[in-house]
This record gives sequence, C-alpha cells and structure tokens, in this order.
Amino acid sequence: MMIIEPTGSACGAVVKGIDLNNQVSNSKMGKLVWALYEHRCLVIKNQKLTKESYYKFASEWGELIKHVLDYLRMPDYPEMMAIGNTEEKDKDDAVRNGAAVWHTDGSYIEDPTTVTMLYAVHVPKNGGETLVADMVAAYEDLDPYLKDELEKLTAKHYYGRAQFDPDEHRPVPIRTQQQATTNAVCEKPLVLTHPVAGHKALYAVAHSPFGINGKTKEETLSLLAKLKAHATQSKFIYSHRYEVGDILLFDNLSTMHRAKEQTDAAKTPDSDNARLLWRLSAKGIPNIIKNSTHSKNITT
Repeated sequence: MMIIEPTGSACGAVVKGIDLNNQVSNSKMGKLVWALYEHRCLVIKNQKLTKESYYKFASEWGELIKHVLDYLRMPDYPEMMAIGNTEEKDKDDAVRNGAAVWHTDGSYIEDPTTVTMLYAVHVPKNGGETLVADMVAAYEDLDPYLKDELEKLTAKHYYGRAQFDPDEHRPVPIRTQQQATTNAVCEKPLVLTHPVAGHKALYAVAHSPFGINGKTKEETLSLLAKLKAHATQSKFIYSHRYEVGDILLFDNLSTMHRAKEQTDAAKTPDSDNARLLWRLSAKGIPNIIKNSTHSKNITT
C-alpha cells in the first residue's frame, strides 16, 4: 500500500510502498501528482530501476526535455543526465559543481520546465544533499505591499546571467555557439500562479534573471538579491540526504533548489565519496491531469 507522509521539514513528503517497475495506476498517479503540488517535493523510497523503467515513469509527468548543454546528455537516453562526480566530465569542477547554485530548472526557456526528478544510483557516505526551497511559503511570507509590487513585475531571463553569492558556484558552462543561441532571452513573472494547483509562488529569482522590466540595473540587482535572500532562509528549505534508490521530485513552478558542493571527483563508482543521480525533467502537465478534468479527486 502506498503511503505518503510529510518530511516534517519546511516542505516535502516521503512516499513508500510503491514499485515503479510496475505500471502505476491512475489512482496512485493522481495521488502522487497532487501530493507534489501540495508538498512541493516528493521522495519516493526504495526503487530499483533500469533507465527504461525510470524513463517510462518520468514520461507520465509531461514531455521530457533534452538539456541545452548537450555534452551532459546520456547517449542512449538523451533526455537523461548523469549528475554527480563519477564520470570523466565530472573531473571538471565547473561541471561537477555547476548545480551548487540556487536555480529553477528551465527558467531560461520560454516553455518552462515543470518537474525534475533525481534518482540516486550511488550516494556518498557524507554530504551530497540537494536543498529545496519552498517558493510558495516564501511568497506568502512577504509583506503585503511587496506582494502587490511583485505581481506587476516581469523579469528577463537567460541561462546563467544572474548575480551569484560567494558560497555559490557558477552554473555549468555553455561551451558552443549553438548552446548559447538555443534559448533566446525570455520574460517571466516574478510571481507565478500555478497552472494546475492555482497557488502563487515567487518564481526563479536566481540563476537566470538579469533585468526587471521598469527597473534600473541597480534596482534590479537590489530587488533580486532581496528576494533570493528571503526565499533561501532555512525556514523555507528542505535538505535531502539521499539513500540509494531514492527518487527526489520537485515542482519547478513552486521551488528553487541547489546541490551541496562536491569537493572531489570519485576515483571509482564504489568510492566512499561517489555520487551519481540520474536526472530527468519534463515540461507541460502530467498525463493524469491532461486526461482528466483537473480534479483533485482522481480515482479511475
């Protein structure tokens, strides 16, 4: 029997009693989707998946996306990426720690990424956490006057063009002209209303925003820094310490996230510091929602 329980932290819920190698019923899929929207992120425990079965499950959450940085893609599954420190590419600190920065997946894409999931294949004995910030709670905690101002504002986004804090790494680098021109500058609201759940959240105030329409550069930098500092307070953050077989999913329209720094590349996949996560991201809405009347009472 599938059980979903809150983490007891700022956000998130833990899911037990489901084997994703088997077909997930509509009833269970509906419960997972609405649990994600309610809790912002989910941790599905004790999975033993092949790339094929993982890909099949991820496809239920929307249209899977190929990352703009094509050198990170898996050759056999181009929508999937190996995140961590176990591969040759991960010897480069810029790649290995390119996610150790607050960000919202796909915020720099016109049609944004909605869901990301990370499947833990290898986990280090120490460290390796992913931090998830609840941007709904962060929005609700703002002063009313600031909420009113923000709801009228839009920001310009481009991959990696935001300002970064001293404890952050730069995003994984763009290396070709094709990668640089795949996604043009786009505009997004600073407050986003969730297209399915209906709640409001601060949206993508780190990594990609570099200009706020109607604001000077100085005003933009000041406001974005204020919002980022507010949203990344510990009271809004769930820190996930992986166990092998975990799948961490997060709703990109309601969260930001970052990795903890990985100091060294692993010598072998069995090294004590080895970290390997299979990453898949989707855009659009889950199939169970698309094929229903958007009701929370999905029972068929």
